[in-house]
Amino acid sequence: MQQPLIPQRVTVALLVAAVLLPIAICVVVAVGWLLAGMGDPWGQVFLFRIALLGGILWVIDLVGLVLSLAVGVLGRPTGPEDEE
Repeated sequence: MQQPLIPQRVTVALLVAAVLLPIAICVVVAVGWLLAGMGDPWGQVFLFRIALLGGILWVIDLVGLVLSLAVGVLGRPTGPEDEE
């Protein structure tokens, strides 16, 4: 049996991050709006920048997830000639 090119743990971690990052971004943006409503514009700007960083990380995570799944599919044996 051949070892996979990308461990399954990595793919699962990328999938979990792809699900949880948008939730975390929404919470950070909501708290930023709350701070703006309470009269703290610096807190709002800080949290919006954190949310922007989270969005960038989310895009990087999605690209990594797609590449991980593509490598997993392409590295899988397809027929009897690949089975040794």
